[in-house]
Amino acid sequence: MKKLFIVVIALSIFSCTKQEKPIDYAVFSGKILNPDGGKFSIRNSEKEIKEIVINEDGTFSDTLQNIEKGYYTFKYANETASFYLLPGYNLNLSLDPKKFDETIEYTGNGSEENNYLAQKFMNEEGLGKLATYQYLGTLEENKYVQLTDSVKQLELDFLNKQENLDKEFKTLEEASITYKEALQLKRFELYKRFVTKNDGFVKSNNFPDFESGLNLEDENLLALGNYKNYLNAYYADLSSENAKKDSIATDIAYLKTVSKEVKSPEIKEYLLYGAAKYNVSYTKELQNYHDIFMANSTNEEHKKDITEKYNKLIKLSKGEPSPKFVDYENFAGGTTSLDDLKGKYVYVDVWATWCGPCKREIPSLKELEKEYHNKNIAFVSMSIDRKNDYDKWRTMVKEKELSGVQIYAPNDWKSDFVTDYGILGIPRFILIDPEGNIVDSNAPRPSSDTLKELFNELNI
Repeated sequence: MKKLFIVVIALSIFSCTKQEKPIDYAVFSGKILNPDGGKFSIRNSEKEIKEIVINEDGTFSDTLQNIEKGYYTFKYANETASFYLLPGYNLNLSLDPKKFDETIEYTGNGSEENNYLAQKFMNEEGLGKLATYQYLGTLEENKYVQLTDSVKQLELDFLNKQENLDKEFKTLEEASITYKEALQLKRFELYKRFVTKNDGFVKSNNFPDFESGLNLEDENLLALGNYKNYLNAYYADLSSENAKKDSIATDIAYLKTVSKEVKSPEIKEYLLYGAAKYNVSYTKELQNYHDIFMANSTNEEHKKDITEKYNKLIKLSKGEPSPKFVDYENFAGGTTSLDDLKGKYVYVDVWATWCGPCKREIPSLKELEKEYHNKNIAFVSMSIDRKNDYDKWRTMVKEKELSGVQIYAPNDWKSDFVTDYGILGIPRFILIDPEGNIVDSNAPRPSSDTLKELFNELNI
């Protein structure tokens, strides 16, 4: 009996210490109606994490391993949608790419949260012009505040009508609505200044105090796009103030401001890297920018990425040989290479027909080309339109009567000249000297007065 008692105790100890492995996966399946053989991929906030094979009949099923709870996006046929996952979900999706957003429907475990997200997106789309800065910038202050509050109440009402939502998901969505409203109120002055062309416009003293009660250090909310957008806007504004006060560049001020003000290591890293992975390619103080980032970042992968970009960009400093474009198609016929233009300064405009800011520079660029027509400078406009927009490029050049040297990059963003210059956004302007060396890899825009000042310094 004593031996049996000891065995029972041993078994009970063993059974208490043995733990089942927690579920860390989700099953995602579904059917794509009218499949076109496109790629179906899933990504988190930073990168693609899975490509799922679509069968000939449009069905798919996959197990997503090591899934953390949160928001993800899936992409198919150049369309994307946001969805939410928890470990243990068994989620089934149905959609028709011909009416992508309108046909998204979920069944299975997790369908309540994700059908809500799908309809939430359609509700936002339904706002139409009411959500555009062009319209919002025309409103008087009280009307702007009323509209913003009305949208918030509608979104909260819609959320509260949903049944069986995961509690943590609902809490996140409530926070998302709160920070979306705060961001909209924060942008009031920006929208008014843009629409009215009055850079000195300021809100009244009666404007709502939307910032009190907001938590800028809540790491749990980094799952929310609206929260991250608010953080970006808040620290961008604060950095602009500090840049003026300290007489330093805004991009340098941003790194310094975030490094000093943000206490949460995770939020600080998100803001630093979120800015640096783009702005390192555009800063006028590359060495200083790189050094400040490296001194304050704590993520080794991020530091490695910025260092790799820095090592590439340092070769694009003033006086270094410019990367070349070779035999790019010329709208006027034949091909053009950078070497064909040796002996002249070359001002390169990297643009695309779908880029609004690019098109806004066209009038200024055309005036500039007229003024410097007989000078020792060639104006090159390089389209990085994708192949399916090739005809749009040719049509726009013809209809807008675009002058200068109009060329077409053969592989859009992956074209040699674009990747060699590390171009991540357009429009991008580059000035090259008659010997083929870089004058400015981030030259001023045609609409900027500083461009003519630069031309005058070079005696162009």
